[in-house]
Amino acid sequence: MTWLVWRQHRGELLGAGVILVGLGILLVLHGIPMHEAYDRDGVAACHAKMVLSEDTGSCSDVLADFDSRYGFLPGQFAAYLPFLPMLAGMLIGAPLLAREYEQGTWQLAWTQGVTRRRWLAAKLALVLGGVLAVSVVFAAGVTWWFAPTAPHQFTTAKFNHAVLVFPAYVIVAVAIGILAGLVVRRTLVAAAITVAGYLLVRLPVEFLLRPRYREPLTTDDPAVEMKGLPIHDVVVEGPVDGPTAPTSLVRFHPADRFWEFQLIESAILAGVTMVLLAITWRLVVGSRAPVSHPAPQRTPARR
Repeated sequence: MTWLVWRQHRGELLGAGVILVGLGILLVLHGIPMHEAYDRDGVAACHAKMVLSEDTGSCSDVLADFDSRYGFLPGQFAAYLPFLPMLAGMLIGAPLLAREYEQGTWQLAWTQGVTRRRWLAAKLALVLGGVLAVSVVFAAGVTWWFAPTAPHQFTTAKFNHAVLVFPAYVIVAVAIGILAGLVVRRTLVAAAITVAGYLLVRLPVEFLLRPRYREPLTTDDPAVEMKGLPIHDVVVEGPVDGPTAPTSLVRFHPADRFWEFQLIESAILAGVTMVLLAITWRLVVGSRAPVSHPAPQRTPARR
């Protein structure tokens, strides 16, 4: 089964290798010079002042120059990288079982002494294991690349592509594609369902659940975005029409909650993935396999 899975999915492995090589070239050509400039030009010291809310007036030119030279490319990648897990679900997850039913290869596998349990276990273990390994390596490279782009790591771009959350989104997208392919048994239809399913999981988790993992703190510091993840709403304290001006309090999560939030979100996505895979397992192993019935043959009439 290992050799068969390799033969069926070597194209996806080649594509993953191309992506990692491309990322490596990008890190060498852009990431290394950016990290060298980050230390050489005093950007690291300016970021430390921003986190401590110290006077950064002397740093404005340094930060503006660094951002103009190195900030554009990471910013563009951060805007489009959230769609990469969805593409993995469409290109790897959706065809995983749908292609078997479209081409009828499941019948060959099950009639060669390979049980449904072994067939499915081998495909899920090898494909998901490979996807997980590649996504972890990719996330580690992106995390290193994005490190100089903000004073702290609890920014949306850094959080979404860290080594826990990013692979979790990739795996859940692939699991959505696998289940969709099993249910509809059409690769293109399963890919379309994967897009909708991924968005139905990602958008509520990122924008509704993530700000509520813990009770946010409040502050009147206007530089709160340099201290953690801001919750973009403002609490007004004090009478609006009183003798003194009201105080605006901004709600935020401090930067030291980064890994705690990573673990929480990864656990949520892992739970969703396990449910999807359990349903897939039940539909394949716990039910009777589809059978192609041969056309009835006529019996010759007796004379």
